[in-house]
Parts: sequence; C-alpha cells; structure tokens
Amino acid sequence: MTARMRKIDETAGMVSQLRDMHRRLRDGRHLTETQNQILADGIAHYLEALDSGREASIDRAFGLKARGGVSPARQDALSQRDELIRQLWQIVPAWRDLDPYAASGVMSLDAARYEALRGRRTREEPPVEPARTWWLILQLGVKIPGKRRIHQLLESQHSQRVHCEIQRGV
Repeated sequence: MTARMRKIDETAGMVSQLRDMHRRLRDGRHLTETQNQILADGIAHYLEALDSGREASIDRAFGLKARGGVSPARQDALSQRDELIRQLWQIVPAWRDLDPYAASGVMSLDAARYEALRGRRTREEPPVEPARTWWLILQLGVKIPGKRRIHQLLESQHSQRVHCEIQRGV
C-alpha cells in the first residue's frame, strides 16, 4: 500500500470516528476514551495554531487534511467507495469464493463494462448487484478503482478475516 493510500485510509478512519462522536453527542451518550483524546488533541492543535498566528484549520487540527492534501469530503467518498467494494465481493455469489487476485480481475472487468455501457448516464439506482454498487460509487463522485486498488482492498479484507480465524482457532 502506498503512503498516499495509507494516509487516505487513516483519514477515513478519523472521519468514521468523527461521525461516531457526532452520533454519540447528539444522542446524549458518552464518548469513548479514544474519542475523548481525539477531541482534546484536535482542539489543542487548533488553538495552538490560532495562538501562534498560523492559519487555524479544523481539518488540519484533526489530521484530516495536510497542506495541498485531499479534502475530507473526498477522503470520505473514497472510504465509502472502498467499503462498497469490500461488501460487493461478499454479496455476489460468483465472486465470494474467489481469492482476492481473481476476484479483483473479474470485478474490474465488470466495472469497466458497466461504465462503458451505462456509467453516469443511468439516473436511477439499478436493482441488482453488481450494477447497483458501481452506480453507487459513481454517485459518490469518485472513479471506480482499477484492478490493482481493488486487489489491495480485497487482500486487506482477506488478511483480516484469516487473522481472525487463526485467533479463533478455526
């Protein structure tokens, strides 16, 4: 995984944390210890920048964006896209039992075919998979990734699943 992709994954994790924190605060529930630390550190970084005369940015204070980096909205869209792809692998019966390399090849071919035939011209959400997922990804305003990125996503999910099975003694 490249440093850029690692940064996007880290930022996506932060966006996910912020979403959970928002839900908890809105519902009157307590934050976790980790979330308390995230909030305290983010506010501290923001105030340090403000007090030192630097440009204060909530995005940078919470590590969501570096100068010239990817915007939090784009990082969130990429994170949603990646999760949709991981889910799709398990949803389509013909792909479920394929190893990550084979599945990524089949998925990237199917995505390319979808984009060539329907792509952004389709206004309504298709009712069946995988067309539904490809449509959802395009609605996020991001590209469907190529075989290499799909493989990275599936391989990381596969590795996590194998690790969990080993820990459980399966």
